[in-house]
Amino acid sequence: MRTLLLTVLATGLLAACTPTAPDVSPEKTGTPPADDARLFGRMWLNSHESRPNETPTYRPENYTWTTPPQRYNMPIEGGDGFRLDADGKGAYIAPGIGTGPTTHPITWQRAEPGKSVFRLHVTDNSRPDMQLEVVSVDADRLTARYLP
Repeated sequence: MRTLLLTVLATGLLAACTPTAPDVSPEKTGTPPADDARLFGRMWLNSHESRPNETPTYRPENYTWTTPPQRYNMPIEGGDGFRLDADGKGAYIAPGIGTGPTTHPITWQRAEPGKSVFRLHVTDNSRPDMQLEVVSVDADRLTARYLP
């Protein structure tokens, strides 16, 4: 009886101590992030609420502030935003001169499958190609930076 009891206890302890699959982020698994649904199809505009040494923050085009934040490094002419559509197309909003921001059509692709770095090609060739790294995306806040 003791042997049976010890065997049952040992089996239970081993099962409890067996490691489960580690919590691995989508960036490391090579699968597209679940955040794609929140990212794609929305115009994201730089809110200029991030301090100069922080990753820029973007908000949806029609975002309503309850209390507007302090703004940092906001260009006089405005601009800086993007929309990535699920079909590999989109738009880039560039700071403008005089008339304000200008919108340019883009095509995009992931730099690597499952990663959150996107290669952007401005199809009217008004700007050089860019790389955009999406750091995080929520329903009303996105952090992203352009890579060199």
